[in-house]
Amino acid sequence: MNRPGTDLDPAQTERADRTPVTAYDPTRLTYRWTPEVDAFRHQLDRDLQLLVVWSGGREHEREILDLVAADFTVLAQVEVRWSAEKMVNNFERLYGQTLWGTSPKHEEVGDGPFLLLVLEDHAPAYSYRQNVSGYVELTNVNIARVKRAARDLTGGYRIHSSNNVREFFRDATLILGVDRLAEVLAKEAPVEEISVLAEDLVGSDGWESLDTLFRVLRHTSEYVVLRNFEDLPGTLEDDREIDVLCRDQTDLAAVLNATEVYPGPEGAQFRTSVGGEEVFFDTRYVGDGYLDTEWQREILARREWHDTLVAVPRHDDHLFSLLYHAKVQKPAVKPAYVTRLADLALQVGLPEETARNLTDDAVAASLLDGYLAGHDFTVPLPVDPAVHRNVAFLERFRLTVLADPPLKVATAEIWQSAKRSRAARTLGRSRVVRGAYHRLRSAFHALKDRLS
Repeated sequence: MNRPGTDLDPAQTERADRTPVTAYDPTRLTYRWTPEVDAFRHQLDRDLQLLVVWSGGREHEREILDLVAADFTVLAQVEVRWSAEKMVNNFERLYGQTLWGTSPKHEEVGDGPFLLLVLEDHAPAYSYRQNVSGYVELTNVNIARVKRAARDLTGGYRIHSSNNVREFFRDATLILGVDRLAEVLAKEAPVEEISVLAEDLVGSDGWESLDTLFRVLRHTSEYVVLRNFEDLPGTLEDDREIDVLCRDQTDLAAVLNATEVYPGPEGAQFRTSVGGEEVFFDTRYVGDGYLDTEWQREILARREWHDTLVAVPRHDDHLFSLLYHAKVQKPAVKPAYVTRLADLALQVGLPEETARNLTDDAVAASLLDGYLAGHDFTVPLPVDPAVHRNVAFLERFRLTVLADPPLKVATAEIWQSAKRSRAARTLGRSRVVRGAYHRLRSAFHALKDRLS
């Protein structure tokens, strides 16, 4: 294995053209096919991976370290000791599961101290692989090979690893915390001594502050705070509620250590503890119908940073998503939104008269209808039935495709079901019924012709 600084190592000359790993942003991570290695590579100047030897597999620790040393530089070796009280919660959060407190993972892999290895791959190659959950994704083939060999040694799933840089930052941030991870990233030389970390995942006892919470989200999650973020991360408005759009609702809730307020597949509100008080996250996700799916993807892709820490929509996405929320998803516009929408309209260059009258139904409908249709966005039906739908306002739209209201959808489904029923098929085969139907249809068309 070529090490940094040797004549054979190309990494140092390539790094100047790459994004520093310390500037990692999960939304900006991209891969490009690289013919020289016959695989994909990302744009970061370093490739980091994580490998965990759960307590049930540590009898093979020495052999696993030998496997790792053949392909990676070991930047950190940490013995992590989780508390018995938080054990199940830690596993559910690390694996991005709903926090029901029922995971049996510790029974499968061991509940004692485990070994965490932070690894650097100086010759990364990414190809498509199918993971144990069935998803096919770009995977670092070197870490995949080592994980498979280590699992052959330990049996079962007593080895956990990241598959790519995104998973590395998520898992390493949760286990080590932002500051410890930064210390590890500052290293390039191999580390042989084992340090000890007797702490649960970050946020396990609630969050010290919103600042701490958003520092973690910066490394772990694709999200934006949709609105009312002007005072974040310092303070919250009186309702102590944060409206977010994310890529994966369940995973974001796991990172936040947040539990469902209203359990069920349609629920959007989660609660966590910040500074000893409950904070609620209204969590919308890509594909939930809260906004057009493609628009949701674009909002995440174009996100910007408020106060360098809080991910927020770009000005134009902020304007049109807030206008959509105020006019489509609410029966009336909040007074606070009137001035905010006018200011945003001016910021994106709309005429002053439009900005001044933006919350007027006619002006808002014309602008929003034109924007949505002009970008091939639709007005879908939200999965969450609690989201209001201002039908009277939407009737002003002329260009945008609107999803049918629930009653019309339900009526159509009942009608289709009725047509497929045994009684309907029997009637359809009846010559008497078919004859009566055709005579009635002919009479209807004859009457229509006479009246026209």
